[in-house]
Amino acid sequence: MALRIKVPHADFESASEDGWIDGLLQGRREIWVYVELGTEQEYISSPNDDPRTEYRLFWGCDAFFAKTQERLEAQDYEAEQYNVTVILYS
Repeated sequence: MALRIKVPHADFESASEDGWIDGLLQGRREIWVYVELGTEQEYISSPNDDPRTEYRLFWGCDAFFAKTQERLEAQDYEAEQYNVTVILYS
């Protein structure tokens, strides 16, 4: 299952393979995620997608989770997941 990460539009636009991004994990209350991006693939929309929202798909990513943005910035992570698929949206 892919992690869906909400990011600011400027960060969404500038995200690139082998780069990084941070944002909020969808479906979780205030879980921040730092992601080392892997390879970008074409995103195929699903019927549940909001037509006013843009999406991008990356696979082979490493994700690091924190309860606050401050802890994320301090690299004080609660959990980590490696080689995961990430869907960015803005």
